[in-house]
Amino acid sequence: MKPLIGGKEMRLITLFLIGTLSLAFVLGCGDDNDKSTSPGETTGTLKLLLTDSPGIFQEVNITFSEISANYENEWITVSTTPQTFDLLKLSSGITALLGEKKLEAGHYSQIRLIITGAEVIISDNSYPLAVPSGASSGLKLGPAFDIEPGIDTELVVDFDVARSIHEKGKKQEYTLNPRLRLIPKAQSGAIKGRVTNYQASPVAYAIAGSDTVNSAFVSETNGDFLLSFMPAGSFTVAVADTLGNGFSTPDVAVTIGKTTELGEITLK
Repeated sequence: MKPLIGGKEMRLITLFLIGTLSLAFVLGCGDDNDKSTSPGETTGTLKLLLTDSPGIFQEVNITFSEISANYENEWITVSTTPQTFDLLKLSSGITALLGEKKLEAGHYSQIRLIITGAEVIISDNSYPLAVPSGASSGLKLGPAFDIEPGIDTELVVDFDVARSIHEKGKKQEYTLNPRLRLIPKAQSGAIKGRVTNYQASPVAYAIAGSDTVNSAFVSETNGDFLLSFMPAGSFTVAVADTLGNGFSTPDVAVTIGKTTELGEITLK
C-alpha cells in the first residue's frame, strides 16, 4: 500500500514541528526573563523620605541643598537640588521625598544632609533660624544600610522639631540644633489610637526609658493619632492635652511591618 505522505513531505513536516517547538521554547524563556531581575543588574534605588515630630510653631521651613550616601569611604551624591519643606506638614505618617537615585549595590555606612536655610513662623511673624556650622557642612546619619540589585531601599529621616529649635534669650531670636534619626522603612512599625475627648489639642508620645522616641498630633477631626516609623521594641505611650489631662500605658509592643492598635483612649 502506498504511504499517504512521502518521505520528503514527512521530513518537511518534522522540520516544521521542530522549528515551531524551538520558537515556543525561546519565547517562553524570554517571558521568564522579563519577570525577573536582569542577571547583569548591579544597581538598586535609594529613596530618602522626610517626616517630622510636631512642634508648637506655625511653620518650620528647612532648606536642604545636598544629599549624599557614603560608600566605601566615598560620598556619592544623591541630590543637589535645593528643596524647602514646612516640617509641620509632615507628621503622623506623612512623608515628602528628599531624594531618589540609582546606586551601585553594596553596603553604605551613612547618609549626609546639608542644610543651608531655615526659618520659623510664629503668630504670622517670620524669624530666621541660625544654622550651625555642622548642619551647613553636613549632618551625618546612621545606621548603615544595604542597596540590593533591582530593589528599592526606603529610608525615613525623622526631624524632631520640638527638640531642634531653641529660643535665644528674650529677643525672639531662634537657633537650629537639628535632632534627626534615620529609620529603614521596611524595619519599622507603628502605634495607633483614638482619643475620645480630643478638643484641647492633645499630643501623643512614644517613650523608651527617659527618651521620647516619637510624637504625633492627635487629629482635630476625629481624635486619631499615629506614631509611625517606630523601631521594634516596647514603649510607653502617653497622651497629654493643653488642659493638663493625660493618659499613659506601658509596655506597648511594636512589631516590624505591623500597626499596634490601642483602641479608644480617654484623657483624665
